[in-house]
Order: sequence, then C-alpha cells, then structure tokens
Amino acid sequence: MVTIYDIAKKCGVSPATVSKVINNYSAIPEVTKEKVRQAMAELNYIPNANAKSLSKGKSRNIGVIAYFGMDITPFKHALFTEILDAVQQEMDSSRYDLLFVSHNVAGQHGSFLKNCLSRDIAGVVLFGNFAHPEMKEVLASPIPKVAFDYVGEGVSSVSSNSKHDMHELTEYLLSLGHRDIVFLHGEDGEVTRLRIEGFRSAIEEAGIPFREDMLVEGRYFDIEGAKDLTKKILAREHRPTAIMYPDDFSAIASIGVISSLGLHCPEDISITGYDGLDVSQMVTPHLTTVKQDLSGIGKELAKKLIEAIENPDAEPSNIRLASTLLKGGSAGKAPAR
Repeated sequence: MVTIYDIAKKCGVSPATVSKVINNYSAIPEVTKEKVRQAMAELNYIPNANAKSLSKGKSRNIGVIAYFGMDITPFKHALFTEILDAVQQEMDSSRYDLLFVSHNVAGQHGSFLKNCLSRDIAGVVLFGNFAHPEMKEVLASPIPKVAFDYVGEGVSSVSSNSKHDMHELTEYLLSLGHRDIVFLHGEDGEVTRLRIEGFRSAIEEAGIPFREDMLVEGRYFDIEGAKDLTKKILAREHRPTAIMYPDDFSAIASIGVISSLGLHCPEDISITGYDGLDVSQMVTPHLTTVKQDLSGIGKELAKKLIEAIENPDAEPSNIRLASTLLKGGSAGKAPAR
C-alpha cells in the first residue's frame, strides 16, 4: 500500500509536509501542494485520516457501515440502535473504538471502502443492503468484517433464523383460522427469500394452495410505502383476513390505515410485524411479532469481528440466534365469511 513516505520521497519533501498538504494547511505553498497532489494521483494514493500523526501503531478503529437506501437513515431506527449499543459495549471492553463510515474521504466524496482505508479501519460491522455495489466492494475486500442478516460465504454473519421464525409466525395465524394471508415482504435478498420460504412452507403444509398474490414486495423500514401497499391490498375484491409485514414499524403504521378505511384490527384484519421492538408492545393493540435477540446479536457481531481481527486464520461462520414469538392483540381469529 502506498504511504505518505512514498509520496514524500517522490516529491523530495518531508512526510510532515505531505501530511500538511493532505490536511490543507494554508502555510504550504500552492506549488508544493500541486506537486504533492499530482504524485498522490499518479501513485493512486488514498489519504489516511491519521496521516498527520505519522503513527505506525496498530489501529483500534472499528468501522460501522449501514446502508439501507438513500432515503432511509438507520440512525433513527430502534433495531439498528439496539444492536449497535450491544456492539459498542462489547468493543469498549476490548478497547476498540467505533467509527461511522460515510462517503467523506479527506473532505472529498469517496466510496465506503476508500473511507475505511483512509481511516485505517481494523475491521467493519456491516448492516443493510448487501446487494449495493459499494457494500459488495467492502465484502470482497481483505478488511476483517462481520455482517448482520447476511447470507453468503467467506464472511462471518449473525442473524435470527428467518425461515423458522416466519414459518412459526405463519403457523400462528393459521391456528387462528386465517386462510387468506398476504405477506408484504422486504426487497429481494437472501434473508427475504428465507422468510418467503418459511411463509410458503407453512401455507402449503396446512393444505392451502399457494397463490402468487399472497406475496407483495415492499421495502424494509419504508413506512410510507407500507401504508400505500396496505391500501391497495385492502382494496382487493377478495380482501385478505391477515397481512404480515417485514418489520414492526411498517405493521404499526398499517393500524392507522386500517382505521381510516373504517375497518378494525384484529376484528376485520389481523396484522403481524417482525423484530419485537419495545414500541411494538406500547401500541394498541399490542403487536403480534417476532422478537429478535438484538442484544445477543450485537454481542456476537462484536465477538466475531474481534476474532477475525486478532486471529486472521479463523474460519468465517454464520451464527443464528433464536427468536421469540410475541402473541399480541393485533392478531385475532379470522372473521367468518
């Protein structure tokens, strides 16, 4: 990897001067700045945010990359914050520091990977849409990493047992007499496919013919999108008796939609969520949902990443933690038809 020492040697200046150019010190002559910047471009040098310290010590920085889409911020989402709180506690006890990775590289727009390299990241915790090109770039990089809700090879991951959880949740609705159920799932991805498998297998095992209109594609954490899709589902000629949502917030938002249409939950339409956030048990009716072990997930993410950093020869593994079915008042017996 090219360092500031390589740049300094090429330009005939000191490493300290290169560091000052990177940090845009006004005292450095423009001709020198231009010379250094040209050398950086020729050598494809990625500025290190810690270059000014000229430190050669081992990094204790852990990067957090969370990409859920350009219009969805994870920092306001309880699922993300609960997991991250547990990650933070575990990292603190091992004397690692968490840094949120953005696209800002030395004051310029860059990729997640370039930012990790710039900040001398020792390892990264990944959340969100792993199909995004920049997320794929980080996954393929040699940086030690661990991911939440990732299904794939070569990368350690921690998640709930999505297929089992969805199968159990669907079985509960079936036990209440529901036969016309719609699963409003998240965007395509391995976890979504596993949840669909769990949903479909429960339907078919109950002897109910599976129909494609039982599946409606939405997006995770997209409250407004879930509201719009809920209206369309409830406008069907043959209205379903239950709707299953990809996350708790989408399910909670649907309660208001149901009420605005003159319907009642669960008398006319039952709903379920997924995540088991505290807020799901504060609304009326309490939400029927799958409670993920978010604290356990966060601790395991931290432990697996520390293992990958401190033992590079450790084999990646996929950890699946058990969830709990919460039977709330939002799911009731299917209405007679």
